[in-house]
Amino acid sequence: MNKILVAVDFSANSRKTIRFAIQMASQSKAEIIFFHLVGILAPTSDATWDYTYYSQFQEEELQRSKNHLVKLIKEVYNSKLPSGVKYTCVSQSGNDIADQIISYAQKHKIDFICTGARGTGVMAKLFGTVAQHLITDSPIPVFVIPKNYRLKPLTDLCYASDMENPEVEIKKVLALTNSLSAAVRVLHFDYEIGLHENQDKLTAIAQKYETKNIKFHYKKLDAIYPLQDHLKRAIALFKPSLVVLFTKQNRKWFDRLLLSSKSAELSFTTKVPLLVYRKIRL
Repeated sequence: MNKILVAVDFSANSRKTIRFAIQMASQSKAEIIFFHLVGILAPTSDATWDYTYYSQFQEEELQRSKNHLVKLIKEVYNSKLPSGVKYTCVSQSGNDIADQIISYAQKHKIDFICTGARGTGVMAKLFGTVAQHLITDSPIPVFVIPKNYRLKPLTDLCYASDMENPEVEIKKVLALTNSLSAAVRVLHFDYEIGLHENQDKLTAIAQKYETKNIKFHYKKLDAIYPLQDHLKRAIALFKPSLVVLFTKQNRKWFDRLLLSSKSAELSFTTKVPLLVYRKIRL
């Protein structure tokens, strides 16, 4: 973990996101880039002011935004950041927030994107929030921070796995936990017949990776309740600092609407920060 991009929109939830990112950076020594997108409409051909004036106006607006961003970071931490935390403030003009964030992150070799979860209404669920767009489209792992997040050290993680490609995914999770000096619980839910059929595989994985800081929990699914409910109960039981998921992407919009991603759904409801990786197709 070298660089974390933190999307800031100056909402109340931005303060939660900033606190989480700084806590993450203080444990991992990663550099933070606080990123704000400024929507500025370009003049049309019949505009009364030409592009020279527009360019000056754009530059002034971006500088004003950057100054506001710097001020917000200092306000959140009362001008005193944890020792060793390095950060940069960036303001950029544009309109499509999620695409701009992904583009900037790819160009500057960002390792993780961090954003706040906002909105639970019908329109937000149908057309998505910035967090949802990032979860479903970003090739870079995304942290989603709930609006009621409370600052605390990242000491224990829950990684919910479907065990389709465990070797690759577990190694990514362990790289993260090692950088944070944190412990992890690997959760796998399946119906009883699935647990029985895959018993040898599941046992072998647990024996290979389990240590005092890595524990495996294989749980039976109750057909009455959806998988999301089982995961919520596990989160309530273990009270982790962070929940980690791998999600399938590149689905058509209509499929997403009818068969929405469990990780995208969870970003609306969880009270624990969520980290979503892109699942590698086998």
